Amino acid sequence: NLPAPELNGVRVASAPLDPAGALATAEQLFRDRGHRFFGIEVEVGRHPTVEEAIREAGLERVEAWPAMAVAVSGLPETPTPEGVTIRSVTEPSDLAGVRAIEMEAFGTAPDVVERFVGVGLLENDDVRAFSAWLDGRPVGEAFAYRTGATVGIFGVGVLAGARRRGIGAALTGAAAGAFGDAVDLAWLQPSTMAEALYERLGFRVVSRWEVWART
Repeated sequence: NLPAPELNGVRVASAPLDPAGALATAEQLFRDRGHRFFGIEVEVGRHPTVEEAIREAGLERVEAWPAMAVAVSGLPETPTPEGVTIRSVTEPSDLAGVRAIEMEAFGTAPDVVERFVGVGLLENDDVRAFSAWLDGRPVGEAFAYRTGATVGIFGVGVLAGARRRGIGAALTGAAAGAFGDAVDLAWLQPSTMAEALYERLGFRVVSRWEVWART
């Protein structure tokens, strides 16, 4: 129930026996919670009956992106640029800088940031957060989420004035290595603008995803 449409969505856990009915039930759940927006994210080609139900329900495709993955052992070294420090976010007092980056880099609303980047991140053993510092101030962020033997890398963001220095790559490397030998695969879902960066780091497209929505 975060007050941001893009952070409230439906995903397919397994192919439903009645795709149209499942979709209608999910949408009603959103309405019951007061959401004017309803959206579902699907992996293209994985559940054809669900994709057919989405189209028949009149939803519109609003966004698309790839999922990319790489063996952690295959990642090149990502040196930290000169003058930059990559820090682990471990204390509640560290969160203020991360929230500021989140708002400026991604345009996230302040009330969403307060809840989305909260102390719960620091208390979860399967989550790691990192910040990049330049000239005494935070300029970048990244989050690592462990699931089994994989690590998902999210929220890699660098402030406009600090881009094109290799900070994003350094943050990605820190997030990929956050859990050491406990994981062997790193994955992410980049924006179109960032896809080339991750290709240079060895990530390869393994699937395509789409968001379909009704407002």
